[in-house]
Parts: sequence; C-alpha cells; structure tokens
Amino acid sequence: MGSPIRGFAIVSALALAPLAAWAALRLGYDPVRGASEAPLIHREGGYLGSEACRTCHGDHHATWERTFHRTMTQLPDARTVVGLFDGRSVAYGGSSARVFEQDGRYLMDLPAAGGGRREAEVALAVGSRRYQQYFERVPRGGGFAFVRLPILWHIEARRWLHLNTVFLNPDSDDWDEHRADWNSNCIFCHNTGPEPRMENYRDPSRRGVESFQSEVAELGIACEACHGPGADHAEEQRDPLRRYSGLLTGARDPLIVQPTRLDQERAVGVCGQCHGQRLPEPISRVEAWLTTGPTYRSGERLLEHVAPVTAATPVRGGADPDLFRLRFWGDGTPRLTAYEYQGVTDSACYTKGSLTCGSCHTMHSARPGDELGNLTPPMRGNAACLQCHGELGRDLAAHTHHGPDSSGSQCMECHMPRVVYGVVEIHRSHRIEIPDAAGDAEAGRPNACTLCHLDQSPRWAARETARLWNRTPREPASRADHAPLDLPDSVASVLAGDAVQRAVWAKAMGRADAAVKAEDKAFLRLHLAITLGDGYPSIRWIAQRSLTALEAELSLGLGPLLSSIDHQEGQEARRASLFAVLKALAALAPGKLSPPLAASFARGDFTLDLEAVIRLTDLQGERSISIGE
Repeated sequence: MGSPIRGFAIVSALALAPLAAWAALRLGYDPVRGASEAPLIHREGGYLGSEACRTCHGDHHATWERTFHRTMTQLPDARTVVGLFDGRSVAYGGSSARVFEQDGRYLMDLPAAGGGRREAEVALAVGSRRYQQYFERVPRGGGFAFVRLPILWHIEARRWLHLNTVFLNPDSDDWDEHRADWNSNCIFCHNTGPEPRMENYRDPSRRGVESFQSEVAELGIACEACHGPGADHAEEQRDPLRRYSGLLTGARDPLIVQPTRLDQERAVGVCGQCHGQRLPEPISRVEAWLTTGPTYRSGERLLEHVAPVTAATPVRGGADPDLFRLRFWGDGTPRLTAYEYQGVTDSACYTKGSLTCGSCHTMHSARPGDELGNLTPPMRGNAACLQCHGELGRDLAAHTHHGPDSSGSQCMECHMPRVVYGVVEIHRSHRIEIPDAAGDAEAGRPNACTLCHLDQSPRWAARETARLWNRTPREPASRADHAPLDLPDSVASVLAGDAVQRAVWAKAMGRADAAVKAEDKAFLRLHLAITLGDGYPSIRWIAQRSLTALEAELSLGLGPLLSSIDHQEGQEARRASLFAVLKALAALAPGKLSPPLAASFARGDFTLDLEAVIRLTDLQGERSISIGE
C-alpha cells in the first residue's frame, strides 16, 4: 500500500494545479495564451502547446525541456542562437560571408547569386546538438518561405562551415547548392503539428516559387507530437472529480496518448512519424501534407497514413532513378539517419519479439546528460539487450568468443554496428541482426567484425565467424566495390568505396577500442592521410578527426600539423596537406610504430605504394548520393 502522506501530496498537487493557473491569470500573466500568440503558432486540431502541460505535469515537462527535441526549431534571440555572430569573415570557394549582430538581429553579409553582395537576416534557427542551421524569411507571392542560408555553426567544433563542406556531397563552389525551403522540408520533422499551408499548390508555374503561410502548433518537438493534441484531455481534467477518480482508480484518460501503453506497432509509429523517411500513403495525400499537414496523429497506425521509403520505392518525376536505392546498403539496411523506423521494423527483435523504441530510449529521464540519444546509462551498454536475452549474460564470453571486457563482448558492436551516416557523424544501425561477412562484402556494406579487426579482410571474417560460431563456411564471391577480397576491409573500402562507405571507414579507422594495438596502426594513419584528399569535404573532415584521435591514443607529434588543416581547402591546398602528413609519418613513425601492415600497400619505411593506391581510388563511383539534409 502506498504512503498516505504521499497520496495526500499527489492529490494536493492535482488540486492546486488549476489554482496556480487561475492565480497566474489573475496576476495578468498567462503563459498558455502567451505561447499561442507567438509568431508562426496555430491552435488548430486541438493543440494547446507544452505550456498547457506544465501546470499538471511539471516533472515530465522539465525532463522533456532538457532534450534536443525541444530546441529543434527556435526563433532567433540571445538565448537560442548558438553561432558566434561576432563580425568574423567565413571564407569558402573563393568568396566569403560576414556574420554579425546588430540591434538584436542576427545578420549575414553574403555573395549574391547574380554577383555583388546581399544581406540576410536570420529568422529561424534549426538544430542545437551537433550544428545549427539558419533560415531567412523571403516574401513570395502573397505568402513567404523560410530559406536556408549557406553557412552553419558546428557546435562541437565551434566554427562556421559552409553547407557544401558538411553535407555528404562532392566539392562545389556553388554557394546556394543547398538552398532549401523550411516550409516544405524541415517543418515536418522538426516541429509539432506542422501546417505548411502552401498557397499555390495547384498553380502549374509554382515550381521553385512556392508560397506559404506556414504555422505549427509548436516550434520543435513538444508534448503533443508524441501524446497527441491535448485540448480535450485538458478540458476533461479541469473537472476535479474526474481527476481524483482517475488518481484513485489508476484509470488513464483515453483522450491523451501514452506511448508506453500502446501496442507494439502503434508505439513504434509514434517515433517513426519522424525517425523514418516516408511518403504520404496514398500519394494523392501529398496535397494535404503541403497544405494542412500530415494526417497521422500519435496513437494511430502509422502505415495507414504513410509508406516508409525503402530501396525499392519508385522515384517520380525527373528525379534520379537511384535516389532512394542509394540510401540503403545492398541488402536493404538503411545507411543514413532518419531511417531508424525501417531498421527497427526489419529486425527480428521487432518482428518476432516485443521491441519498441521505448525498450531502450526515454524522453523523460531525470538524469541530466541522458538527453544525448535519450538513453540512460544502462541502455548504452549490454543491459539494453540483456533485458530480453538475459540467458546470454550468464556467460557472455561463451556467446561472444571475446574477452568479457573487450568491445567484442559489447552486444551493439556486433548486432548494431556503426554503419549509418548523418550530420558528419557515423551512428549505429537500428536494424538488429547477426553479422554476415560474406553477405556484407557482396552488398558493399561494412561488416561488424572488420570494423573492429581493421587489419583483416572479408575472407578472414567469413572464415572466423564460421569457425567460432560453428556455421557452414561461406566466403564472399566478390566485393561490391570490386576491390580485392584479400585486402584489409578498412583499406579497400576507404579507398575504393562509395561516399557512405568511405565515411564509415574513415571514422572506424580512428576508434581507440579497435582490435589493433595503437603501435600497429601505422597503415591506418597512412590511408587516413590519403583520405585527406577525398573529393567529399565531409569525408576529409572525418579522416582528419580520426587522425587526431589516433594522435591522442599514441602521439607522434603530428598534432600541430593536423590542427592546421582545413577540410574546406581547395584542391591544391588539400594535396599539399596530404603529402605533408605522409612525409611527417615517414619521418616520425620509425621507432614509435611497428612497421606497417604489408598487405595494405604500405612499405617498411612507412611510405605507400601510391600507384596501387590510385588503382583502388579509381574504383570509386562517380554518382553523388543525395540524402536531403
């Protein structure tokens, strides 16, 4: 039986919550009404805004308020803008921008498309964890559009970067290459209750000049994105008898959605409405999406409203016919962020088990810091998997065939490897599966074993997994990138792979917990130096960061040289940086590192067979992979 004192406290809190709201009104301040009158906000469809939830659910409101979901989209002010608008110049591609603040306004002096200069004022800030993008408000027809500005602030690196050097695209000097409208793109997954309100949807001449009167129920992802519109629930709970009855009986109000109490399909759909790239289903609903917004509401069956994008999704109009296919590995596993729903629902833990997003993630952790990934400390390790597979935990090494304290005994390293690209970082796959070395090589995707055993080949991985887990041996017939099967997977993929492969391997080559000793990583450093000349600036930056990580693990004295390199540099400067690092490695590595792995085109004097390296880089595909960032 619960404590009577605690019960009294709960009842008192419920009784006083409406009184607190009444007192606020009497004192002339109504935060709920204030939120509803803010720019861009609507109250259609029963939305009230998170301020209405705070009164009765202060603890949940406080834990949500710490998350990055809340700050996905914000109006610009001194509290929300994280970029330094301090008058500095940001150079890129032979031109530059100047960022500055004036009278509380955040401004950019930019090169104009037709020549000359123009001034743009920040009207929206999107993002607050890894980087923050900025949008200007542009009049169009009788409406407007929020248009993305060409430079962003990278929060961890504390520097301005041109979008061309952050998104996964080849080098380009076009300052407006990633110009995009917030109203028809970001609005859907970075806000609550989005209504794009496109005015000229049926106008055949509108292409490229779409006009909007967009509004949202709340900027950012707030309470009602997951719990559904709350107006009816709030009205019901204003009756104290109904509140107390629910408290005493434990009954839940059916007028509000509790994602943790939904069945598996509906629960995963709550997150999948944003964490799963999708198209309206049927496609004729696209007009509703661009006018009144998506039709799905939390608690409903997501697949009755959308069709998740897969590798087989047909491409309409004149778009690249491989647009969707290239967003997946050859076996259908998503390789870009925002496809977590597809990964989860294609996992046996979901199809044959009870897995939901809430099995591991929480939006309401009381511990500050858990908002990084919305994961509590236990869910960052084996406890996440052992909550269902507890029998394996009794003798973990017997299952993993690795030391219990090694990364090889971390469930997620094998079953959720880091093979997903997004926001200049590599993330875990949400398709939970058993590693298949032969299948991975043939599908062109990184393998969990060789992502750690960076000195080993796909053939080695196929033989070892068959031996250790008593499987029928099957060696790969070929590699999707046509590189030799006996090469270390890391070397072959970072040189010959497509853009996503190269990004994934450039990151993996800097991991400190790899099954390669620090003094044996000379071959990794040499090939990361080559990757400093990659044709994709985001890949160059990942390689630079991995080299810096290897320096932190075992220093050769390369730190000052690495910190002087800018991945935004032009081709001649990149080439100079690449050869400067190779020269420094040849001079500094002897005596500190073991002779490099001969199977990696490296020589005993810590130089590379550059002709062999070039033969591999020539295998890279020319096709750009569009991920719509």
